[in-house]
Amino acid sequence: MRARGFTMIEVLMVLAIVAVLASITAPAMRDFIDAQVIKNPASDLYSSLVLARSEAIKRNGPVDIEPSATDWAAGWQVKAQADGKVLRDQQAYQSVTVSASQAGKVTYGGNGRLATSATNFRVTAPGNTRIKMRCVSIDASGRPNVRVDSNTDQTACD
Repeated sequence: MRARGFTMIEVLMVLAIVAVLASITAPAMRDFIDAQVIKNPASDLYSSLVLARSEAIKRNGPVDIEPSATDWAAGWQVKAQADGKVLRDQQAYQSVTVSASQAGKVTYGGNGRLATSATNFRVTAPGNTRIKMRCVSIDASGRPNVRVDSNTDQTACD
């Protein structure tokens, strides 16, 4: 009768291979997770801008998007100006910075265009310059869009 199973050398070789592969993929996995940390608030900001624009058109009246605090990363609210009804309340994001080119709120008029000056938002992960930031901008007609920075300088969307 012959013994079944693995020898100790075979088990150790498999463990060594798994350890080498894990050490190679761990840094790339960290960058992937950090990229997702930036992608989520940028997508949520974009969807809030689309909601505010469509509600302003539907209500034929102004709708505001305003930060919960001075920092947009602390969250924001989409509010109808006429009755002050909160249409969306976005919670804060941890370990993310969201900076706006203009201070204060963003207002859409009843025609769907911006009633305030055009605003650009930069979403970054402080301390990790390997991650490309996301830029959420609003064009003259009021349509928002999201772009990924082509480099990692985190100063402007190129």
